[in-house]
Amino acid sequence: MIENYYLSGLVLLIALLLSTISPQQATAAVLDPQAIQRPIFDAERLRLTADYARRHYGKASAVLQSPQMIVVHFVTIPTLQKSLDFFLPPRIDHQIRRDIAGGGEVNVSAHYLVDRDGTLYQMAGEDVLCRHVIGFNQSAIGIENVAVDADDLTAAQLAANAALISRIVQRQPSIRYLLGHHEYRDRTLPHYQLFREDDPAYRFTDKVDPGRLFMTQLRDLLEKGYGLHLQK
Repeated sequence: MIENYYLSGLVLLIALLLSTISPQQATAAVLDPQAIQRPIFDAERLRLTADYARRHYGKASAVLQSPQMIVVHFVTIPTLQKSLDFFLPPRIDHQIRRDIAGGGEVNVSAHYLVDRDGTLYQMAGEDVLCRHVIGFNQSAIGIENVAVDADDLTAAQLAANAALISRIVQRQPSIRYLLGHHEYRDRTLPHYQLFREDDPAYRFTDKVDPGRLFMTQLRDLLEKGYGLHLQK
């Protein structure tokens, strides 16, 4: 695992240096030592991410600096392998994701993917911008869960999410908010002050993941098991 940690960091650093991102913006990957590394970012994806960030957030950089929120999702895909296969291509599938394809060429992604048995996979360093939540990618670390709907989520995933979030907060003291994807559009919640979208044609999409029950249980477990309370 230690060898994977340093190897994945080196691979990401090389990809950053080979991309259109300047060397000054390149950083070593921030990885979770308890995650199995399945990196999906290559030089092409980093270039596409930088272009996405320029278009939507006014800064052509694939670096995620001082993240302030964690957003929890489920993938609506039934298996781990199909989920990994979905995230792997650097370019978005315009037929599958017609709803957001107009927002940019880079494929959707997240930093982490949790299998139904609680096994944790890391697809991107915590210092890389992933496309997973409209208007907040520049501020958010994303956690995906393998499930087709809210009823498909497991107790093992709940425990793994809580443990992961507690470690992320230790590594990223700038984190203040924890959101379910279904909560991201709520303008009345404190996190919404971070919203930014420079493309007026790019619209919110309706989300139901991971659902109220899972987030209620997750927040309860974080508070009781880890003494951690994050705002919405």
